[in-house]
Amino acid sequence: MKLKLICFLMGLSCLVFGQKNDGYPSIEGRILDAATREPILYANIFNKTLQKGTISNSDGYFRVEAKSLQDSIFVTFIGYTEHKIKLQANAKFYTVMLEESAQLLGEVVVTPRLNSYLFELLANAKRRPPKASKMAKAYYELKSFRDSQQVELVEGFYNVGVQGYELTDLQLKAGRLAMQPQGDRFFASMESSMAITMSKLMARNTSYPSNPLDLTKRAMMKNYSLHLSKKYLENGSDSIYVVDFEPVAKPGLLYKGTIWINKTKNYILKINLSCEDCQLHPFLPIFSTDSIANVSLNITKTFVPVDGDIVFNHVDFTYGMDYKSRKDQAQAQVYTIATKAILYAYDFQRLFELPKIEYATSTFKGRDYRLINAMPYNDFFWKNNDEYRLNEFKNLNENYFDAAASVTNKKVFKKNDKFKGVGLFEQPFVFWSSNRVQFREVVADTTNSAAAGNFKSEQYHLAVKIFMDTNTYKDSTDILTATIFDPYESYYHLPMDNKTRCFVNLFFDFCEIERRKLEAALKAVRHDPIELNKLKSAFATDFEMKKREFIKSMERGTREAAVLKWNDYVRAHLGIDNVLIFMPFQTNEGSE
Repeated sequence: MKLKLICFLMGLSCLVFGQKNDGYPSIEGRILDAATREPILYANIFNKTLQKGTISNSDGYFRVEAKSLQDSIFVTFIGYTEHKIKLQANAKFYTVMLEESAQLLGEVVVTPRLNSYLFELLANAKRRPPKASKMAKAYYELKSFRDSQQVELVEGFYNVGVQGYELTDLQLKAGRLAMQPQGDRFFASMESSMAITMSKLMARNTSYPSNPLDLTKRAMMKNYSLHLSKKYLENGSDSIYVVDFEPVAKPGLLYKGTIWINKTKNYILKINLSCEDCQLHPFLPIFSTDSIANVSLNITKTFVPVDGDIVFNHVDFTYGMDYKSRKDQAQAQVYTIATKAILYAYDFQRLFELPKIEYATSTFKGRDYRLINAMPYNDFFWKNNDEYRLNEFKNLNENYFDAAASVTNKKVFKKNDKFKGVGLFEQPFVFWSSNRVQFREVVADTTNSAAAGNFKSEQYHLAVKIFMDTNTYKDSTDILTATIFDPYESYYHLPMDNKTRCFVNLFFDFCEIERRKLEAALKAVRHDPIELNKLKSAFATDFEMKKREFIKSMERGTREAAVLKWNDYVRAHLGIDNVLIFMPFQTNEGSE
C-alpha cells in the first residue's frame, strides 16, 4: 500500500511542471548574469536525464522538457560557472543566476600596447587549428526589423557539416518563413545562411573584414593592439585567457573584438567580431536601382569539444544597414534594417533523416528562400519537433507566422495580391494541383545541347521530382510527399502549341499518380523504418525508368493514340481530362 502511494505522489510531482503546446511537461525560466542582472542569450540548457536541450533567447528566456524532480538539468555558458537547476515541486519558472568564472587577479597585469606574449598566444592557436570533420543537427533562426517592427522571420532545421572551427555544409530538413510589409515594401534576407558559412575564422575572405586569426603574426602585430582583460580557470584546471583586440588603423576593413583561448590545450573557445561602417561585407541589394550603406556586423562564434575534438558549436550573426530603394530617383527612400540570426549545432550523435529529393542547389539565387520554396510546408514537423530552438515566453514566432499580416511560405511563392498577381519569385517550384501548368522556357539550357545536337529529345527536359519525408514524434509517424516541377533543371527549346501543353500536363499528372501510389505504400509500412527506407530507395530508380518510358511513348504529344491512352489513365485516377481542356488534335489549332 505504501509503494502505491509513493508512486502516486511521484506521479503528481511530474504534473506540476508547465505544459508546452504539444502536451509535454516542461519548465521555463530566465538566465541572468548574477552581477549585472542582464539576460544571457544563447546559454545552453541541457536535461542530461532526458537528453533534451535548448538555448536561451535574447531575453535569457528558455523552456526545456522535464518529467520528474530527479531530472538533472544544467546551464552552461562560456566564461561562467556551470549551474545545476534544482527542481522543486509546484515550481515551473526558474530564474538562474550565472556566476562568472573566478578571475585569477594576480595573473592580470597592465602591459604595454604591443604585448608579444599575447600575439604569440594567438599565433599558436592559429598554427595548429583543429581539423576534425563531423556532422550535427542544427537550428537556424533569423529575424529582421525596421525600427522596432519585425518584418521577417526565417526558421530552419539542418544537418550541418563542420570541420574544426568552420561550418562547411548545410542540408535543410525543414524550413519556414514569414514576412510583413512595410508600406508597399517587403524585406527578405534570401541568403543569410550562406553569408554565415562564408564567414571563416582563419581563412581570409574578401567579403568580410579581417580578424587577427586570418593574418600572419607579423601582419597581426602591425594592424592590432591586444589587451589581456581576464584570466580564469575552467573545470579547475584549464587556463583560459580572454584577449581584447583593437585595430590600430583601417577600422572599416578590420574587426575589433574579444577572443577566449584555452591556453592549456591551445584551442579557441569563443570569439566576438564587430565592425561599424564596414567597407567589406557580403550583402547586395536585390535590385540594380537600390543600394546598401552603413553596414555594421557583430558576429560571435563558439566552439566545443566533441569526442576529444574541438568543433564549431554556434554562431550568432547580427547585422544592420541602410537600404536605399530606387536610388537617384524622386521616390527614393532609405530604410534602416537590423537583422539577428543564429545557427546552433546541438547533436553530434543523431542526425535528421533528410527528405528524399535532389536539387541542383548550386544554381539557386536566394538560396534560403529557394530551398524553402522547393519543399512543402511540414505542419507535422513544426508542431511536434521538440528539439533545440529559441523559445519565446509568448510564442512570438508562432504568433508572427500565424498573424493575418504575415505572408508565409504557404503563400508567398504563389500568385497573391501582395506581389501584384505573382509570387515572390518569377519562376517558383510548382507543386502539383488540378490547376494546369503553362510551361515556358524557365531557364537556359546550360549544356547548350539543343544548339549542338539534332535530336528533339535534347531540346527539352522536364524535371518533375517526388518529395518524400518521414517524421516520428510521440509514437506517431507522419508521411509527407509531393510532386514538384523543378524550373531550374527544366527547359523547352521547341515550338509551343496545344499538343505540347497537353503533353506537359499529362506528364505532370502521371508523376502525381505515381506519388499517390508511393504514399499509400509508405503509409502501409509507416511503423517499420527498414521497410520505409527500402520503399524510398526502390522508388527513385523505378520512377526515373517510368518517366523515360512515358516521354518516349508520347513523342511530345504528337502520337494521338498514346495521348488518348494516357489521358484515359489520368482521367480515371485524377478526374482530369487534358484532351478536353487543350484539344490538341483539332485541325484548326492556332499557333503562337
